[in-house]
Amino acid sequence: MSYFLTPPGIEPPTTSSYNGGDYKQAIYISFDGMHQFDLERIVSLYPNSTFANLVKHGIVYSNARASAPSDSMPATSTLFTGAAPRTHGIWWEQMWDRSLYTGGTNCTGPIGGLVDYSEAADLNSSLIDGGGGFNLTYLPHQLTAWNTCVPVLPHNFLRTNTIFEVARANGLWTAYADKHLSYEIVTGPSGTGLSEGYYPEIASVNNTLDGQQAWDDLHWSALRNWANGKFVNGTTNPAGGPSLYSANFQAITWAQQNTGYLDAYGTPNTTLESAFQTADERLGTFISELKNAGKLESTLLLVGSKQGQGPVNPKNILVYDPSLVTDAVGVPVAFFNAEDGGIMYLQNPSDAEIAKRNLLANATLGISWILAGDEVQAAGFGSPTLDPRVPDLIIGVNDTVLYNVGFEFMDHGGFLPQDLNVPLIAYNPALKPENITEIVYNRQIASTLLQALGLPLNQLQGYMAGEAPLLPGLFNISSRPSQNYWAGW
Repeated sequence: MSYFLTPPGIEPPTTSSYNGGDYKQAIYISFDGMHQFDLERIVSLYPNSTFANLVKHGIVYSNARASAPSDSMPATSTLFTGAAPRTHGIWWEQMWDRSLYTGGTNCTGPIGGLVDYSEAADLNSSLIDGGGGFNLTYLPHQLTAWNTCVPVLPHNFLRTNTIFEVARANGLWTAYADKHLSYEIVTGPSGTGLSEGYYPEIASVNNTLDGQQAWDDLHWSALRNWANGKFVNGTTNPAGGPSLYSANFQAITWAQQNTGYLDAYGTPNTTLESAFQTADERLGTFISELKNAGKLESTLLLVGSKQGQGPVNPKNILVYDPSLVTDAVGVPVAFFNAEDGGIMYLQNPSDAEIAKRNLLANATLGISWILAGDEVQAAGFGSPTLDPRVPDLIIGVNDTVLYNVGFEFMDHGGFLPQDLNVPLIAYNPALKPENITEIVYNRQIASTLLQALGLPLNQLQGYMAGEAPLLPGLFNISSRPSQNYWAGW
């Protein structure tokens, strides 16, 4: 099996006071694209399904929210840092940084450059291992104090530490599986957070449901091996397997994007329903693997989605080419990225108000609202003036609108309920079933996984920033750090 294994880097120091927690394993599984209404429909129609059994025997957070923006990379970074984009610094898989240079420029010309951590950063995205590494020339570059131009790897771009770094610093084994090499970002700024990282390239597989499910099965295989104390390739791990691990799955999100729903109520077509059913079956098999390995009783399993998708209703979808937006701005644009919501960087940030007026004056673009300049900071997203990564404009669209070159039914990244309202279930056989209706955020997953293992919360920067209180209902301790808790985006 071809796979990409994260280099171990420098071994972090171990905290000698760590003695363990309520659980020996803590796991998070993301079915990307899944909405809370999808979970409710499955539970209603299939009362004997795996999802229904988790709901009946676990703690359900029925008002869980993904990160905003809800693009894959900020959503992933939020999950494992416990921080919001304003803090961890990741705004989109492709974004702009006013302090870096676009790859291939040798750090010459005007400062400000493209940061693209999609499959485009692979050596060869047509191969399942992405070519075995990064195209270093393509990555964003920075000019060092020694006047050398060096590439910025994804984990170097992340500003705050991850739960994997905390676990490794306390002597635990960690593992993670995702869709591109760039998701090694979760190993954290130290580069030492993961004992094993597995990133089969999703862009290399067939653009069919069968192809996507075969890719998902690579991740299910990884989870099965980790549960059974093995490495990804099936060989025995002397450490007995990871204590903290996670993986995501793409068949549902692919079916949403390529076949869509049938109506505004979220009724799936046969292809999407097949993706849900397979996900349910595979999840049940994995839980059985944990039980057979003697680990289910000692595991806290969190199941959810890092982001939703939209538009939901295919009958009134409006797909616009993103160039229509940049053409209508009326001022020079450095970078624009959008799906069902977007971010924009201007060549001259002082043009933000002009850009906003011009875009809102064009009723044909489907724009609902825009935050510009100081409004971005006032809304809790950080300051475009002080932070070279914060967009000059944050753009919200109507729930029928999607920006894409070519047609697709759905995508993610925006700020609408279709993006943000995601499922989240906590499961262990000993938990008392409960439906918690208060609003919680995916960033709370980070501190919750650490607490489950008894790891020190004060070592997670997102928690100490007040952005990652514990999920309620799981532990008999205060859910909030001593700092003021931020309940914004």
